[in-house]
Amino acid sequence: MSVNKTPEEIAAFNAAVAQAVEALMPELRARLFEEFRQEASGSGSGSSGGTPVTISGWLEKFGKQKPRSFSSTNTPVDAENWIAHIEKIFEVLDCGDEFKTRLASYKLEGDALNWWKAYKQAKGDEFILTMTWADFRDVFFNQYFPLAEQQKFEREYHTIRQEDKETTNEFMKRFLRLAGFLGAKAGTQEEQASHFKWGLKEWILDGIVNTEFTDVAQVANAGRNIELLRDRNRENKRNRDGDRIRSASASGVRDQRYHDADATPCKTCGKLHPGKPCHRKSGACFACGSMDHKIGDCPRRK
Repeated sequence: MSVNKTPEEIAAFNAAVAQAVEALMPELRARLFEEFRQEASGSGSGSSGGTPVTISGWLEKFGKQKPRSFSSTNTPVDAENWIAHIEKIFEVLDCGDEFKTRLASYKLEGDALNWWKAYKQAKGDEFILTMTWADFRDVFFNQYFPLAEQQKFEREYHTIRQEDKETTNEFMKRFLRLAGFLGAKAGTQEEQASHFKWGLKEWILDGIVNTEFTDVAQVANAGRNIELLRDRNRENKRNRDGDRIRSASASGVRDQRYHDADATPCKTCGKLHPGKPCHRKSGACFACGSMDHKIGDCPRRK
């Protein structure tokens, strides 16, 4: 049912509309001017270094980063490394999600390109244009990272432990590589930090067991500090032990010198009698040391 408005209401409505339009005019003029400026300078295609607004602009910026191509793989690691390489470029460029699939697929070659063409034909162009990066990752890994391999890495991730000769930093690299394979299945940053902490060597875990962390890097830094402290304590102990050994060795040398000095043959009789008087010099009996007789009359020899 229509409602008849009075002239006063119509005038008030028109005035409000005019006021709203007038308020928007500066913003509209600024936006039109900026679009005109970008078009005139070529920034819409990415040539001036601004944020591209078209796939051709993003392709130009993407190409300047020299992204690696992907054709096939011998191991799942190759596929994961390529995805990580492409995502690193996306992060630096701050690329919008709506362009990522088309940019990454542009670097597919050989067998990989044939696979992608067949996939696009099956899904249709409209589907590809709206395909998110997460969806592309899923179908890519399903092709080049088989389910059996995914399950293998998932089992390894959930049972991961720091090895005896592995430093905390080395363990972190191995842990993050597996977490990268699993993606969302690896859990939140806090969950990954907790899982990483409980995988550390027992003597490292003892020092941080009651500490909560928000990411893996924090855990690794705390573990590394404990390793450095232990290394320093061991070095100090080696230094103390070395000082004791050197001190004992020097004492032994001194004792040996005293012994050698005492064992010097007597200059009078030519015999050894360390710490005792020379019987020839004193005229005492050589057998018993008595001054009452000579050795020939010594009763001990009869």
